[in-house]
Amino acid sequence: MLSLKQKTVSGLKWTTVATVNNTLVQILKLFILARLLEKSDFGLIAIVLMILGFTEIFSNLGLSIGLIHKQEVSQKQYSSVFWVNLSLSIVLYLFLVAMSPLFADFYAQNELKTLIPLMGVQLIINAFGKMFYTFKTKNLEFKFLSIVSIVGIYIGTIVTLWLAWRGYGVYSLVYGLLVQSLVTQVVYAVSGLKMYRILLYCNLREIMDLIKIGGFQVGTQVLDYVSNKLDIFLIGRFFGMELLGVYNLAKELIMKPIQVVNPIITNVATPSFAKFQDNLPMIQENYLKVIKLLSVFNFPIFICFAVFAEPIVLIIYGQGMMEVTAFVRILAFWGLFNSIGNPAGILMVAKGRTDLGFYWTVVRIVVMTVAMWLACQFTIFTVAYAQTLIAFAFLFLYWRMMVYNLSLIPLKRYIQSFLLPLLIVLIVGAGIYLVSLLSKNIYFQLALIAVFGILVVAAYWIFDKSYLKSLKTMVLSK
Repeated sequence: MLSLKQKTVSGLKWTTVATVNNTLVQILKLFILARLLEKSDFGLIAIVLMILGFTEIFSNLGLSIGLIHKQEVSQKQYSSVFWVNLSLSIVLYLFLVAMSPLFADFYAQNELKTLIPLMGVQLIINAFGKMFYTFKTKNLEFKFLSIVSIVGIYIGTIVTLWLAWRGYGVYSLVYGLLVQSLVTQVVYAVSGLKMYRILLYCNLREIMDLIKIGGFQVGTQVLDYVSNKLDIFLIGRFFGMELLGVYNLAKELIMKPIQVVNPIITNVATPSFAKFQDNLPMIQENYLKVIKLLSVFNFPIFICFAVFAEPIVLIIYGQGMMEVTAFVRILAFWGLFNSIGNPAGILMVAKGRTDLGFYWTVVRIVVMTVAMWLACQFTIFTVAYAQTLIAFAFLFLYWRMMVYNLSLIPLKRYIQSFLLPLLIVLIVGAGIYLVSLLSKNIYFQLALIAVFGILVVAAYWIFDKSYLKSLKTMVLSK
């Protein structure tokens, strides 16, 4: 039987394969769709996914977090969780259908009356596989999860591109996502039911301890989601679907590194940290390792986005979407600060202290609401700059309210965990940017991207050789 360390390393490898593969597929999909769809289509789907994502948070009362934290769960408990998930999802879907005319009126987009109920079917589909996905995660079965996600995204992408080519517009995105969800959730449900037999039994008292842990997490997720999507919500209202589409394409591109690197580490680390939740020195040591690992991989990517925004946008989105470039440059630094700000969720789940996450998010939502509303009174670029400045300030406030309270890690050690990678990419990035001004030739710019990557790796090797060797050992270990 594999040890916890071996399972964690194996999980990292499989999650890396799946996440990198899925991201490359998503980028390819965007590459093609940017040439088939209108800018307003991307704005519409951004609104639909924002509304659906918000509703999804309420679909299981945070019970997934409770299931991961609690090491022993009875058959009656997980049966109750399953039926609660399904019941809530159906109720929330009916709520979405009822509310869709109001959203359509708010954004003056009549098509939302159809798009929201159609996409909302995903709520019910996900309810059948959600709990089993959680069990697979808890048991560190990331090989299975990775293969399923890869198959699902390929099928969903093929459907999306075929429909877009046939002229279905924004509906190609909706149908593709629904097919992807259906494929993955059916596999999760069928596989899960073989191991976890569901009883016709539902008793809330059986799962009150799970609800208590998950309750604060739901509150945290709601406020956190609102703060993350405030820009989408307000830009759609103040600046229209076309500008929202341009802005959201930039934000989606910047989010890719966080969506690739962070889940690889945090999805595996969360159940692993829960298993040594009472060992404070081990919590501190491993959390700082997580922060450093994220900064080593994420920082060069974001600085590359900032320096080479123009050729990257040209290649991925095409000449017709060059308006995206300015937003990519600004939001690259927003992404950099955010990339090391979100892993404290690992500590929350491990310690069962989701209440702290809730209190932090209350502070965050108040600041974000005021800042975003004021920024929208000016220009859409003001919104992007405001996002970046707030992300920088939150990096330190988040340490005090969350990281320190959960792990007692001093600020100095916290900063040291990401300071060297930050200095390296800023210095190398500044030098490469000056060189890039010599020519706008696309081949010259692409060559500089390669030079940038080589110089960053060389600097890591010079200044932190032992760390790179430890990464190599981890990757090659069986």
